[in-house]
Amino acid sequence: MPIRFVLFIVLVFNAVSFAQDPPAKDQDVSQEEPAEKLDAKAAELAKKPATKPVAKATANSKVPTKVPKGVTTSAAALKELNVFWMGVSEIKRSAPILFPAWIAASPMPSAIAPSPENIWPGMDGFADWKKWVVANPALRDAIMKAQTCFVLGIPYGAEGLDAKWKAKGLAAMPGTAQGEAAFGYLNAMRGLTAFTAVSMYIDADAKKFDAAFDLSLAMLRVLRQVSEQRMEAEKLFGMTMMSHLLEANRVYMAANIATLPVATLQRVALKGYAFIKPGENERLKRLELPEGDRIILTESMRSAFDDAGQPDETYFANEFGSIQSISSPLTRFGAAARWRELATVHGPLVASQEKLVAIYDDWWRRWRMRFYDPILDGPTQISKMNQSKYAVVTLFVENLQQVFDARLRLISEIDGTALSAGLCGFYIDSAQQWPKELAMMFPIYGMRRMNFDPFSKDYGNLNYSNLGDKSQQLGTAWGQVSVTGAVLWSLGPDHEDDGFDQHDPADGTGDLVLWPPPRFLARQAGLLK
Repeated sequence: MPIRFVLFIVLVFNAVSFAQDPPAKDQDVSQEEPAEKLDAKAAELAKKPATKPVAKATANSKVPTKVPKGVTTSAAALKELNVFWMGVSEIKRSAPILFPAWIAASPMPSAIAPSPENIWPGMDGFADWKKWVVANPALRDAIMKAQTCFVLGIPYGAEGLDAKWKAKGLAAMPGTAQGEAAFGYLNAMRGLTAFTAVSMYIDADAKKFDAAFDLSLAMLRVLRQVSEQRMEAEKLFGMTMMSHLLEANRVYMAANIATLPVATLQRVALKGYAFIKPGENERLKRLELPEGDRIILTESMRSAFDDAGQPDETYFANEFGSIQSISSPLTRFGAAARWRELATVHGPLVASQEKLVAIYDDWWRRWRMRFYDPILDGPTQISKMNQSKYAVVTLFVENLQQVFDARLRLISEIDGTALSAGLCGFYIDSAQQWPKELAMMFPIYGMRRMNFDPFSKDYGNLNYSNLGDKSQQLGTAWGQVSVTGAVLWSLGPDHEDDGFDQHDPADGTGDLVLWPPPRFLARQAGLLK
């Protein structure tokens, strides 16, 4: 069974203490038992109180990765995943450009590259990263060339995969590991993004600011290609890494504002960030919802059901019980008993697969709607589904909400970075004076249409204030910092204007301060290295 399936099964039942609340006796329900009775039993199971809080999944969550035995991704499923790029000629695929250059390059200073927003000349090990960048100029050439490609073009599965790529772990193997671990090529993308961030500071020392921004825009376009991959883990990686690189761009502007050319800032604000993907607008309307996970999970469900399409109690108990208790071995017996009980009320294979398709169709319609269309307030397919009767799909599809959230965040990062470049251009060209109103910089320094806040329920603009010399305190993850001059911010996930007193708090109740970059202010204050 693919690890994506495994991951969400674990999350579904982390909320329940299997060891402390095992059934007193396994209950057997025949296939002929009335549907009403099964539904009532499933509802009763769903209402059982949890003795532990539900663990929220995050990008850094540590989740057991045991894969059930005897499950592989079929050639048919991989073929279906590969359809979307097979019609693109090789010269329009970026993987054949990027990966040979990556293989030929010397190894990175560390096995895992730092995220771009954490890269700056004052960081530990920057000298080593600088040497690596200087020693591998072919990587820059590859990134610049790959930006014009239509797709990444890496095959899903081992068939057709270049032997050299496979030897270096440059593969996409859905169903073989948890999350990003199934997509080894993402480590190369992380390395190329770090290469870009380091290169920008090297270029700044040489006053080659056009080259710095051109490379960054090229890498953003490559990551945009990753964001079009079929699997959720790939799409989340691509969008999240784009957001990080955009933040790094704003920090770069703040660090070099004294020497940045106005013409360069105008160019990237008007013709760069606004056109990361041709034909796209400030709302990322061309970004697609990932659907590859549905293909993989639909197929993998078969292993958990018998030849008649009914839940296999032994499989449920042994495999899912074992998976749930990897991190807590003492709960093994309770977990197995609970899974055995759930198997007695779980829907059959066909019904489970139909539920999965219906949920995906519902999410797909919602993805295409306006962000805050009143129709979206209606009940979803997942909210109407019996959570115990279809446990194998419950949190799998719920995690698609992460993709919706990542899209809104990325839009705010793109639009905010474009406007930040415009603000800097205005500031330099106006004897170091920030505009009193944001509209003053349009259309010479910035593009009006990029003034859009995706977190505004009335589809409004980003917020702007010129504090002048007046200082205001801003709470960050690293401590309190002082803000003066121009401030640009988004409402953030709570959709409310909190007056930028807190930047991106963990509970999501604050704002997203886009300019000045809080990370830069924290470094200036000595709060962050």
